Amino acid sequence: MPIRLEQIERLHLALLAAAVCGAHLTGWFGPGSVLFGGAVMGANFWLLKQMVRRLVMVGEKGRRLWVVLALMIGKFLLFMGLLGLLFWRVPLDPMGFAVGATVLLVACVVVALRSQSEASKQSEPLRAAR
Repeated sequence: MPIRLEQIERLHLALLAAAVCGAHLTGWFGPGSVLFGGAVMGANFWLLKQMVRRLVMVGEKGRRLWVVLALMIGKFLLFMGLLGLLFWRVPLDPMGFAVGATVLLVACVVVALRSQSEASKQSEPLRAAR
């Protein structure tokens, strides 16, 4: 079973909501910083997905690779510039931001492990039949 990016996005939103609620209830991290870290990573993931989809579109005439490359570099510079300004100007909890940013990575690993275990379950009847 292939990994679907939509599964990662849905799980990311669910895990982020749980992390924000946990941060609010425990008071360990700033819930706004956790939410902002997760939102930045989610937006970055979505933008990368859109760029890659446009890059690998089959049959599109006149596709310009340099445009996609310029979009990617621009997105990187924009995100790095905005994050730098936010950390200098807005009182963010750095650990809360880091927790929120890590939630996307956790979602990626969970979906990958889940799809791998489902694929191994589907291939076991084939091995038993041999």
